[in-house]
Amino acid sequence: MNSCDGDREAVVSSSSSSSSSKDDKAPLVNQFEWMRCMELGYMDGPDSNNDMAPPICFQCGNSSSNSSSSSNNNNNNNKDNVGYIRLTRFSRSSTAGYIQAIHELEKAGAQSYIIDVRNNYGGVIQEAMLTASTLLRNPHSVLCYTLNSRGGFTPHDVEEYVVDARYPGYFLSRDPQSVTLEQAKREDPDYFKENGWYPPSSYASLREQRLKRGIMPPISTYSTTSSSPSSSSSPNKNLESRKKVVILINEGTASSAEVFVSSLRDNGRTVALVGTQTYGKGLIQHTIPMPDGGGLRLTVAEYLTPSLKHVTKVGDAKYDPSSGRIVGGGVRPDIFCPSTQGIPSNIGADICVGIALDALDDDDGIF
Repeated sequence: MNSCDGDREAVVSSSSSSSSSKDDKAPLVNQFEWMRCMELGYMDGPDSNNDMAPPICFQCGNSSSNSSSSSNNNNNNNKDNVGYIRLTRFSRSSTAGYIQAIHELEKAGAQSYIIDVRNNYGGVIQEAMLTASTLLRNPHSVLCYTLNSRGGFTPHDVEEYVVDARYPGYFLSRDPQSVTLEQAKREDPDYFKENGWYPPSSYASLREQRLKRGIMPPISTYSTTSSSPSSSSSPNKNLESRKKVVILINEGTASSAEVFVSSLRDNGRTVALVGTQTYGKGLIQHTIPMPDGGGLRLTVAEYLTPSLKHVTKVGDAKYDPSSGRIVGGGVRPDIFCPSTQGIPSNIGADICVGIALDALDDDDGIF
């Protein structure tokens, strides 16, 4: 049996966070009993390098404190089960692993989730947005904007990926997985005909995009209790059906991973971001091979978060002489947790995972 360590694309586990007091939670995380590990072959695609693509390893387990309890007790404790997923890059194979991870953890009874994208250097931006689209119910929620060298400014919403045949459904909710797809088909049936979907205009104003395409403005993580339109497309509707999500980030979280993080945070889908400020690379680049064996990396676009903020360390990014840090670039966490000592291979020894569990426990239950 091979262990799941940092060089795998996705690592999955499940634990119970139930305890008699908050102080009991930390040692409980250290008591994982791994049940099985299975390796899946990667899916070949334009983003994989054939034999160089690593397999995806899943580990599913329960805390040892519950391992000897009866099935009835396990069912009673399911409401406290927390699923953990680590993504170390975004690619076709990591998307397949992510989908498999969700199915495994849902069968294990996970009711809330920790998604770890620390040291995730990015990868294929389309795969990052496809993954994020599975966690947003409204097909008109914006995942990001792209700004190209010709001044084109294009919103990318969930519906762009719902019409894709690879869209697996709406995850981490008590709603049916087909709910987002059904809404998109009901509102925009022509998009599902052959060659029926077309991208939004790159030169339309945001107001025009909202009128013509139904593009929704983002909502803050901290504004989910505010009043919102009562229409079925409201991003705040049916919040009670959503399972809580905390995302772990650090300075190694970059590029497409920052798209993933900001798309969920700006749309109010996360309880909290835990970790340190991300790297700050909001550029979309193509690598052109050169005759001498080298390569030319050409920047073709920049992405902005749904709240229209730059991620790249340019523009608003400034040097703070008091802290000695670059301020303004990257995505900032809601709860600070350093990872200067590295990421433990045993998640039970990871203090940031413990803090994420506290954030899930302390949340007011609106999700």
